[in-house]
Amino acid sequence: MKLIIFTIITSAMLIGCETKNKSSYQPQKTQVNIKKLPEKPSFQPMSLEEYKAAYPELLGLNCGIEKFFDSYINVFGVTIAAMPNTPIPEIIHSAKIYAQLLDNNEDFIPDDPKIYNYHQNDRKGRNSLIVLVDTKALDNEWISFKPGQRFWVPAQALRPGHSGVGHSRDGEMDIAVEELFHKYGKSLQHVYPKDFGLPDHEAGETWSSTLSEAMDSARGINRNVKPVNGKWIYPQNAWYTYDDTSCEWGCQIDEYLWHIWGTNIGYYQSLTRAPGRPKNEGKPGGWCDNIGREWKICSKEKLKEVDFPSFNLLNNKGYKLPTRIPYGEYGKNNVEYHGYEIDVAFHGGARKFSINRKPNLKLTLKRGNTYYFDQSLENNSGLSFRFSATKAGDNIERKEYRNGVTTKGIPGERGSYIRITIDSNTPEKLYIYCPEETGLGKNIGLLTKD
Repeated sequence: MKLIIFTIITSAMLIGCETKNKSSYQPQKTQVNIKKLPEKPSFQPMSLEEYKAAYPELLGLNCGIEKFFDSYINVFGVTIAAMPNTPIPEIIHSAKIYAQLLDNNEDFIPDDPKIYNYHQNDRKGRNSLIVLVDTKALDNEWISFKPGQRFWVPAQALRPGHSGVGHSRDGEMDIAVEELFHKYGKSLQHVYPKDFGLPDHEAGETWSSTLSEAMDSARGINRNVKPVNGKWIYPQNAWYTYDDTSCEWGCQIDEYLWHIWGTNIGYYQSLTRAPGRPKNEGKPGGWCDNIGREWKICSKEKLKEVDFPSFNLLNNKGYKLPTRIPYGEYGKNNVEYHGYEIDVAFHGGARKFSINRKPNLKLTLKRGNTYYFDQSLENNSGLSFRFSATKAGDNIERKEYRNGVTTKGIPGERGSYIRITIDSNTPEKLYIYCPEETGLGKNIGLLTKD
C-alpha cells in the first residue's frame, strides 16, 4: 500500500519504533525564536518513497502505520494522515485549517515561535499527529493498534463528514475547525501551563491555571464536584453547562477553551446551523441556539461582559492566538495544491454544479498549481465534471480539455475526483460541462493566470 504524504518543513522528528520511558514534555525556556524559517507549505501529495527521500531524518514511518493510512501532509511539524478513500480535498482542507491556526496572518511564518518549536521538539510523536479515518471499523482497529509502543494512539481524529470543505463560508458548522482547534489547544496547555494548563486532577494535582479558574466560574462548580445520578448539576447562573458526564473536569477544560475562542473570534456568530443541516434550516444565530444548552454566550461583547477572565486571557495577555476564522483557504493561490467540493443541486429551478456550495462562480487558477475537484457526494452519481476550452451551448459540441487532467473513481462514490494541473499551455479560460446532462456547469468559469 502506498503512503501519500503532503510536504512541508524541516525536522519534525517522529519517534522510531523503539520503546522509550515516559516523560512529561518540558518546553524550552530559552528557545523563543525560529532559528531556521520553515519551508512554505505546498500541500503536495507524495508517495511514502518520495517522502522518505525528501525527509530522510523523519522516523516512525516503518511502524505499521501504512496498514491504515495512505495520505499524509506535514504542516509546521504536525502530520495529518488519512485512510484510503478519504477525499483528497478533505485532507488538504484539514491541513490548511491547521496551518491557519498556526500561521493566522498567512505570511508562511508560524505566529508563535514557542508553539512552532513545541511541535518540532515532540520527539514522541504524541502531539504531532492528526488522523482522518474512513470507517468506524477501521477507526476501532486503529485505536487498538499499538506499533511497538503507543505513541501513535493519542492522535486527534477526524471522521467521515468532519472535514467540511467550504462549509463555514456557507454558515454550516465545520467540525474540522473544532477538532483541529482542540489539537492546537493542547500545544497551548503544554507551552503556557500557567495560563492554559490542564492540571491532572486524576493524578491528584491541585494547582490551577488562569483557564481552569475561569472555567470553574463559568460552570459554577469546581473539579471536586461529581455528577449526581448521571447528570451534572449546575447553578442557574452558570453559562457553561456541558452535559456529557463522560467529559470530566479535564475534558471540560478542552471544550471550554474551544467555546471561548470560537465566541471571541466571531465564529459562533457567523454560523447559521449545525453540521449536516440544509441551508434552508439556517438562521442568524442558529448555531448559538443549537449549543444554548451547554454554552450561553455567543458574541465577543457578551464574552467580555459575562466572562471577563477568559476574555482577558484571550485578548489582553499578549498571546499570539489566531484571531481570524480558519476557513481552510490558507495561502490562497500562493500555495500549490487546492481542493474543492463539487455538489449538484437545484438553483433557480435548474440543476447545476456547485463548487464549495457556490453555483455561480468564477474561479481563478494559477499556472503551476494543482486543483482537486471532489465528486464524492451522492448527488454527483452519474454526472461527470469535465473541462473544456470552448464555450458551446450543447454538450455534444464540447471538446474535453485533458492536458494535465487526471480522474479517479466514480462520481458519487467516496474518494472520486478530477484533478487539473495548470501549466504554461493551459488556455486563459476553461469552462465546466457534464457529458451526461446539459447545462450543469454553465455558470462556472475558470480563469488562469501566471
